[in-house]
Amino acid sequence: MMAPATTSSWCSTPTPTPPIGITSTSTSVPGSPAIDPAHSPLQKGHPMTLRQPLTTEQVQSMICRVAETCPTTAAGIERVGLPETRAQTQGIGTFLRVICGQQLSVKAAASIWARVEAHFEGDFAPMRLLDLEPEGWRKLGLSGQKTRYIYGLANALVEGSFRPDELPGMEDAEALAHITALKGFGTWSAEIYLLFAEGRSDMFPADDLAVQKGYQMLFGLDDKPTPKVLRELTSHWAPHRGPMAMFLWHYYGAATLDG
Repeated sequence: MMAPATTSSWCSTPTPTPPIGITSTSTSVPGSPAIDPAHSPLQKGHPMTLRQPLTTEQVQSMICRVAETCPTTAAGIERVGLPETRAQTQGIGTFLRVICGQQLSVKAAASIWARVEAHFEGDFAPMRLLDLEPEGWRKLGLSGQKTRYIYGLANALVEGSFRPDELPGMEDAEALAHITALKGFGTWSAEIYLLFAEGRSDMFPADDLAVQKGYQMLFGLDDKPTPKVLRELTSHWAPHRGPMAMFLWHYYGAATLDG
């Protein structure tokens, strides 16, 4: 049996971790979205809890838990340190941002999102999205296909077939199915939203190229694993696979910069 990993100063002061992705309604999490009680899942028969983005403290604590029994992860932490959270607000703005980031580098996605956010000044009401002509979206940097995805998202919100306010009360599988029913939102898009906006800590976007490359570099593999193989290789990280995906992103970036 392999000896437990030593995580040194990075994980020397473990902190208690609250229930994953959930805080009581009386708990305020820095950077978490304000939720209008009139549209809260609490008004629709859901349990008296609300999902909130993971804090940096929670993310780092969960990664350290994995490192306790994984020497390779512990060694990776010694090399690059621990990542901070990537919390996002719940709602249409983050879904729009996910579309902007599909199949693009982080830098390119950030540039497009900055233009979109500036154009709408933070007001992403569905009708405003529909009122912008395809040429307007093109000038913001969106392809015709992504523009169609945005129109589909906006129409689904107007029609009521997509109900993001109800997502926090759904189980993981139900929430994934509800999001992926939208055209243009595959498993990766749904997992990204549920991980970063709702703090569902076992969401693991195995389709993400940087996550695959991060795993390859961390474990010294000759080739990057396929999404299916990667899910199998990381199944024992449950229920902390989301924070470990954040660590793999962090490790991939640091390893690339280090050469």
